[in-house]
Amino acid sequence: MVVASTNRLREDRDRFVGFTFAHADLLVQLDLDGCVIWADGALRSLLGVEAEELIGAPFAKVVAGTDVVLLKAALHQLNPGQRRRDIPLTLIGTKGAPVSALVSINRSLQQSEQGYYVAIVVRPPDAATAGAADGMPARDRVSGLVEAAQFTQTAMNAFNQARQSGKSTSLTLLEICQGEDLNRLLGPDRAEALTAEIGAQLKLHALDYDSAAHVGDGKFSVAHFTDESPASIVAAIARVGESYDIDAVTLNLSRRTVDFPDSSLGDDDVAGILSYVIERFSRDGSEGMAEGVSAQDYLRKKTTETLSRVVAMRDLIHEQRITLHYQPIVSLPDRSVHHYEVLLRFADGRSPFEDVKFAEEINIIHELDLAVTQGAIRRIEEAAEKKHNLELAVNMSARSLLNDNFIGMFDQLARRLEKKRGNLIVEITESAKLDDLPKAAQAVDHLRNQGHAVCLDDFGAGASSLPYLQQLIVDYVKIDGVYIRSITGSRRERAIVQGVLTTCRCLGIKTVAEMIEKEDQHTCLADLGVDYGQGWLYGRPFSEIPPTAPTSATRLRRRQGSKEMWS
Repeated sequence: MVVASTNRLREDRDRFVGFTFAHADLLVQLDLDGCVIWADGALRSLLGVEAEELIGAPFAKVVAGTDVVLLKAALHQLNPGQRRRDIPLTLIGTKGAPVSALVSINRSLQQSEQGYYVAIVVRPPDAATAGAADGMPARDRVSGLVEAAQFTQTAMNAFNQARQSGKSTSLTLLEICQGEDLNRLLGPDRAEALTAEIGAQLKLHALDYDSAAHVGDGKFSVAHFTDESPASIVAAIARVGESYDIDAVTLNLSRRTVDFPDSSLGDDDVAGILSYVIERFSRDGSEGMAEGVSAQDYLRKKTTETLSRVVAMRDLIHEQRITLHYQPIVSLPDRSVHHYEVLLRFADGRSPFEDVKFAEEINIIHELDLAVTQGAIRRIEEAAEKKHNLELAVNMSARSLLNDNFIGMFDQLARRLEKKRGNLIVEITESAKLDDLPKAAQAVDHLRNQGHAVCLDDFGAGASSLPYLQQLIVDYVKIDGVYIRSITGSRRERAIVQGVLTTCRCLGIKTVAEMIEKEDQHTCLADLGVDYGQGWLYGRPFSEIPPTAPTSATRLRRRQGSKEMWS
């Protein structure tokens, strides 16, 4: 009887394990300290170890990077009988290769066998890497959280799933003391360890593991279900601080929460509110934000502020309260001026960066581009009246390039130059992505057919540069300054620039290096064969162009003929 009962128990155990393996690649039992008691499954093929090698060792030894902190936080958070599913962890596989996995953890309810039962499903390589191709979110090295620039999209994805299931969501913004203060209190290593544990706690409270972000020095955001109390999130962070002997007051812990109570808001509104709130929080911190404000309240504030900025921006453009500055672009072999880039400045002296970015966001950048173009054309005409042949390059946003009305208005303005249309060069900027490359190619071809040389600005700054070069026929490529700053001391940067040069030579494209500030940079780039250079070494932007001899571009056209120069 006892033997039959024992055999039946073994059969039930084997059947249970068999069914579990239908849904898992690895099964692991841990004690309360996270050490392995028992393990089975594809250990050798996936992790390169036998079960016996894991017994008694911390399971964390086969988990990679900041995911170790996430695993430990998940284990400690579970009470007897509780479970957590589908935690994304990277395991250390055979020969150190990363293994992407989803880990589910059950904590035993039985007092006699306290511990954890862990089921691990390895994600296929195509599923694990698909996110990278589609723009897998970049993560902060220390906290393991999504970076601020990509949080709006990851939070939107999580919000949409929650809304489809009829659940209300919230956004909680948390602020602690800045990194410098943490380093002073704990030292750099312990400060980083505390930040990593905060990151792990926010992941565990988030809608999913990608809907929490590190948005600034000492600033974090987490999208969560409304029934996940913000107070409980704050309490979890406070406990992390206490484990490092820092109380909530010393940690300077504060929070603000924005509720998204229903699905009445459209996707664009939700995305706009998220961007607006995160930007304000990153800039001003929690002190600049009211507590208990709803998403609709922020939408109203955002709309009012946006309308005010639109009116102010249009006033700047149409009242011509903008000024143009000019920076020389020189031929590297002899430093003769080839042409000048036209740079926008506002009459009050502030940097135009934020305003240009805003103009792109609200889709009025074409008005700003036209105002700059009009000013450049007027300057070329004035030079011609004085018998000077001036050549200028104007920036054209990717959004403007794809705007049919803009191209028509640009043409209308440029006709004033008649045979001197080649004196106006167009630099396509990538501050907004070119989403429709076939249409962009048509616009570029049209500009070149009208006599305008076309330059791809900031080449190498984004992942889209090579596809642009593949589909757009251009005359110049401007190599992004990030590769130029350290060109003399970095073999990697030099190799990248050499690769760009080789590609451009094969395509018959001239190259421009920007942000050249030192003589050794000039020498290195000239030796590599870069055609032109721009930077403070040759001249800072100035409001007036000094009368000079004809530019090298003019001399070159006189030798080769205008048609050949732009063909």
